[in-house]
Amino acid sequence: MKVQSTTPFDLNAYTHSQQRTGQANQPTMITGKFDLSHDTDTVEISNASRQLASLDIVNHSAVYFGTVQINESLERLLKGQSSEVKETVYGIIQSNLITDVTEEDGRSALLELGLTQAQYIANNYMKGDQATEFMNTIRQIGAISTTRTINPETKQIQYDTPPQRPVGAPEDYVDLHYMMRKFQPQTYDKLQDAIVNNKDWSSILQNFAKQASKNQAWIKEYHEDAARAAGNLPIPNRFERADMTNPSSFVHSVKETITRTVSPYNKLLIDNIEAFIRKLKPEGNTA
Repeated sequence: MKVQSTTPFDLNAYTHSQQRTGQANQPTMITGKFDLSHDTDTVEISNASRQLASLDIVNHSAVYFGTVQINESLERLLKGQSSEVKETVYGIIQSNLITDVTEEDGRSALLELGLTQAQYIANNYMKGDQATEFMNTIRQIGAISTTRTINPETKQIQYDTPPQRPVGAPEDYVDLHYMMRKFQPQTYDKLQDAIVNNKDWSSILQNFAKQASKNQAWIKEYHEDAARAAGNLPIPNRFERADMTNPSSFVHSVKETITRTVSPYNKLLIDNIEAFIRKLKPEGNTA
């Protein structure tokens, strides 16, 4: 897709760094909008972008991680739901998707169980397009969770977020932050250093924005990445055949699946599904 003369580039992320926000467990959204003009060969940076801080870094106390679109989707889909359902959904994200579990097998099992718990909510508390969008959103968070890496020096956890398009933005909206991190990681590091140390970060963004707007190969790959991020999460799920007709059947079928295999994570998974049902309070189901 050809970049229009005023293609907006977005730089946004969530950060959960206690050291920089001073608030544990509170996500901070960081946004910036960049308009390119090929006619004048200049870049206009909005006032919002001047609030930038360290990008995409989370620590072990993070309770939620996502993108602008994911956050908007969840807030809209959960509007009108009971407080129990809302808390249960965000509990799935914290306990099953974006977790502190370090072992790959344990994280994979929790992810599969979390997707199944989300499907139970979609089946019993939502209908039609709402249920479909909810599961697509949860799968996107699940996909983000699989990109987890740990900086060997700082021990900070980092997740790669997919390209982001704010609600209401045009179809050709481009996430400049994503492009910089993907195609020029050294420039991305310089940007973060400039932001943290109160240096001239705007010129770094301006120069990269001009370069990105003229690189059709980057833009093509960017849109391919965005299309993949919107698809289903290609992951096998041992719990996908769980009986979701009622709470007791659901818990029973999940526990049966867990106990079929001897695993050091069996107790973790059983405790997780029991906590899910306790938090949900199924007697309040109005579906």
